[in-house]
Amino acid sequence: MRRTDLSGLEVFLGGTDPSRLHDWASDGYRSSEEYLFWSRKVCGLACLQSLLQGWTDIRLPMGELLALALDLGCYVVEPSGKVQGLIYRPFMAWVSSQFGFHCELVEHTPIHVSSREVRPGQVMIASVSPEIRDPNTHEPQRGGHLVLVYAVDDGVVRFHNPSGYSHNSDSAALPMHVFERFHANRGILIGGTS
Repeated sequence: MRRTDLSGLEVFLGGTDPSRLHDWASDGYRSSEEYLFWSRKVCGLACLQSLLQGWTDIRLPMGELLALALDLGCYVVEPSGKVQGLIYRPFMAWVSSQFGFHCELVEHTPIHVSSREVRPGQVMIASVSPEIRDPNTHEPQRGGHLVLVYAVDDGVVRFHNPSGYSHNSDSAALPMHVFERFHANRGILIGGTS
């Protein structure tokens, strides 16, 4: 886990270099530096990877998914090194044509409305604040991170969070009114292949 200290420098909490905690080579990265650069930017691809593993027989390492996404304009690396993305429209075109998923863009729509479309066989990659892993955060930013909403029932949003803590990444749940504070009112509804 990384935090930015008051001077603006990133510090690693726990005293361990994260590149040593992850087998970056088996995930398709060419170096630990590449893994460290992209690992905080591929939350949308982690959601896609989860869907591929759950809905298809396709198993692609993150490095390969990233290479495809870059080639198709789902991410744009500026000369300064800043990354734009996940860019929704090229991503939707890619996953529709290559994997057969039906995609629908959701914009300017609160979660209590868009989540009505979430059901078995249809999920939503939702734009939220990365601070969602700490639900007690007051006045969080909106957007900047993607999670996979797979169920909404009895006013509770259930989702996979690629950057959650170990106890709340695979399956997190928040009351709708709490999730709403972090949600950017946009995302992508994705339906599985028929």
